[in-house]
Amino acid sequence: MIFQEKEIADRLRLIGTYFDLDALLQDKTDNQAIAKYYRKSDFFYNLIHSHGGHYIHMGLSDDVIFHKEDFEKQARFVGEFLTGTSSMRILEVGAGRLANTRLLAKLFPQHQFTALDLPNRNFLKNRVPDNVTLVEGDYNDLSAFKETPFDIVFGVETVCHADSKDRVISEISKVLKPGGKLILFDIYEPKSHAEMTDFEKRTSAITMAAMRVTAKDQYIGDMRRYLEQHLFTDIEVTDMTQAIKPTLRNLDRVSCYYFTHPRMIKMLGWFISTDVLINSIAGWLMLYTFDGQNIHQYCRIVATKA
Repeated sequence: MIFQEKEIADRLRLIGTYFDLDALLQDKTDNQAIAKYYRKSDFFYNLIHSHGGHYIHMGLSDDVIFHKEDFEKQARFVGEFLTGTSSMRILEVGAGRLANTRLLAKLFPQHQFTALDLPNRNFLKNRVPDNVTLVEGDYNDLSAFKETPFDIVFGVETVCHADSKDRVISEISKVLKPGGKLILFDIYEPKSHAEMTDFEKRTSAITMAAMRVTAKDQYIGDMRRYLEQHLFTDIEVTDMTQAIKPTLRNLDRVSCYYFTHPRMIKMLGWFISTDVLINSIAGWLMLYTFDGQNIHQYCRIVATKA
């Protein structure tokens, strides 16, 4: 753990020579800022992260080697709840580039899928299969769906952006049928802020801010409590941190090359949006924030609406 903390501290010092980290922590993480971040970053996620696969989330690897199919694992897990059933209604919140919903819609043409994402990121311009409906909106207000509840609601690395996870869980609960499933994959803090050191809190906040994720309300223990309060049962929280390590190593390798070549930083700064450049900060820190230092944890949550 001492090694990880020293490595993180060394990297933060080097990052700080190129970026004002205190200013980064003051940047907005509201819906407009999030939409702009993804709008500016989608091309580079596709080019560098998923190599043409339109994935903007972590891959889940079964071994120490990364495979491109690992990006499909979240959607395929959701698909396990869709087999052998009659027509169902499924909602993906924070659908982004639609990689998850497209795959599921292709595998399960008998079901109806709704994909929700923020306005101002060209979301409605996507071409989708006939059994997919695109909706611009915000998971903080799902009132438009109350009259037509869903059998399953899922989200992949999206609820982390919410200032109040309590409110999001409340809204999802309102649009799920009794017995319906909520499935989430996301980054959490395994310790409450009261248990974290100042170094851990600052490191977590910087890493999150580099992805336009709020530093608020990220404790996994609070998420479990919100689920219980909003009448979810059979709550399963599975630590998937080891499964994302190969993806993190890929991000670390790319980001390391960026930060150890000052001329590249200067050159890219001339024609690439700051929203894209700051993402490299998270890419260079997460291999260690998820390992040993225990600042972050990648979890899969499955819960049933009572």
